[in-house]
Amino acid sequence: MTSEVLYRKWRPQTFAEVAGQEPITRTLTNALASGKVAHAYLFTGPRGTGKTTTGRLLAKAVNCTDPREGEPCNACDSCRPFLEGRALDLIELDAASNRGIDEIRALRDKVGFAPAAARYKLYLVDEVHMLTEPAFNALLKTLEEPPPHAIFVLATTEPHKVPATIASRCQRFDFRRIPLASIVEVLKRVCREEKVKCLDEGLELIARSATGSLRDALNLLEQLMDYHGRKLTLANVQAGLGLVGDARSGELARHVLEGDLAGGLALIASVRDDGLDLRQFQREVVGHLRNLLLVKAGAEAALSLTHEQAEELKVQASGVGAERILRALKTFGRADLRADPQSSLPLELALADCVLGPTETEAPAPGPQAFEAGRRPPPRPAPAPARPARSRIEAWASAEEAISPAPAPAVPKPPPEAGPPPAEEPAAAAAGPAASAEEPALQPEPAPAPARSGPLTLEQARESWRDIYSLTRQLNFKAGALLNSGCDIIEVENGTVVFGFRSPWLAERMNSGDGGSNLKSLQEAVNRVLGQGHDVRCIHAPETAARPVSGRRGGHLVEAAREMGARIIPDQE
Repeated sequence: MTSEVLYRKWRPQTFAEVAGQEPITRTLTNALASGKVAHAYLFTGPRGTGKTTTGRLLAKAVNCTDPREGEPCNACDSCRPFLEGRALDLIELDAASNRGIDEIRALRDKVGFAPAAARYKLYLVDEVHMLTEPAFNALLKTLEEPPPHAIFVLATTEPHKVPATIASRCQRFDFRRIPLASIVEVLKRVCREEKVKCLDEGLELIARSATGSLRDALNLLEQLMDYHGRKLTLANVQAGLGLVGDARSGELARHVLEGDLAGGLALIASVRDDGLDLRQFQREVVGHLRNLLLVKAGAEAALSLTHEQAEELKVQASGVGAERILRALKTFGRADLRADPQSSLPLELALADCVLGPTETEAPAPGPQAFEAGRRPPPRPAPAPARPARSRIEAWASAEEAISPAPAPAVPKPPPEAGPPPAEEPAAAAAGPAASAEEPALQPEPAPAPARSGPLTLEQARESWRDIYSLTRQLNFKAGALLNSGCDIIEVENGTVVFGFRSPWLAERMNSGDGGSNLKSLQEAVNRVLGQGHDVRCIHAPETAARPVSGRRGGHLVEAAREMGARIIPDQE
């Protein structure tokens, strides 16, 4: 013997019983009462929100012989076939399995026939977005000017897939997710009629798990009834829904905010060993952290909490800052358990990231590292102000020259094409590595580059291009890649170094990409190489020629060889 499932048994039979869709039901009942029913409707919204039910109610109400302010009487000869599911003038079509042009042509040929017993024939097309483009085109004319006795109701969960030519011929109603309170009221009524005892807290858990779908809520209630009988405790509901409970999730949140790595790892291991659903546990931890953030911000009114629960959250949130709670919320929200739901590694990594990362009392490192929440090592110290800025390759070359035999005076070493002034290289090479460390104190005269008598010129800025690029790339790899993509220093004006980009997209990425960290990295590199007091501006300059990242000849292979100690042999005449 088969019994009818709850969501079909308790399907609304009047517009007033439709939960959570008052604007739509009020509009339809007013139209029915005034006799101004449209020829086509488009019902959109998530699953289980009443689209098909409202379409059936519309078919029953429009054919009712004794309507009452737009509501069907459910007693006349026209309403009884609809109540019993045998109405011939309600034609339901599943567009997911009848999506071709042949099915729509057959519908178009039959729509002209008069109703079998009622005044109107109503065509209810579910999942209409599944129709093919030729099928939509075949439906256009019939949908725009159907016979007087035909009404179309198109239902879909994906309205963006319905062509505008179809949607413009219909009155559109957007069904929203059913509010939590409305679902709980329906569950109470069903439990009362089915003689089921369940606490309001348990019904609220069922409604939350349904995420706005009344059909899902009724199915969950029926599953719990089948397993636990007609007396449901809160523990029964939590176990049946796979909920871990607030105790462990709140305890893990406490370990996170207190920085207790060992206790948090032990708790995650116990949750895993008990065979609980780690994805559900993650959702509860995220929900608890969200509640803490709202309470910390003074928005606890947005939460449906008891006075005791609110006070407990306030006590837990009082010892930490909102920034730490926000960071923990983001970190656990990003934990990905989809690949292996049984592995606790994503939760353990999220815990370690929260505990071992910087707290709100620690000052972030200067530069773009402050935006990465301590994920990168701090930048290297800036070079001494009195020492000319030199690239890493040139420093190694100077050290190598100091320990290698001095070249013959008649064959001088060819100077590099770009880099520090040639006059400084012999001094550094002659002094050797030990003298280079004391160079600011041992030099009889200050180096000309750091002690510029006049303002920075375009030529001086371009000579430092490679050092700016290398340091920017160390600080932020993405910013360095942007400089290596059709970019050059095109102007120096009033202390502002203007970088021109051949592509407008590259200039936009440098100015605003990654939350502004690209531009901050470039500004940091310019300040270190050219000295403090220089601003940076990045613009789109279509005529900009790409400046090579290396100031010397050759590509990246030659540069790699230089780093290993190789030298370029001058061309022989």
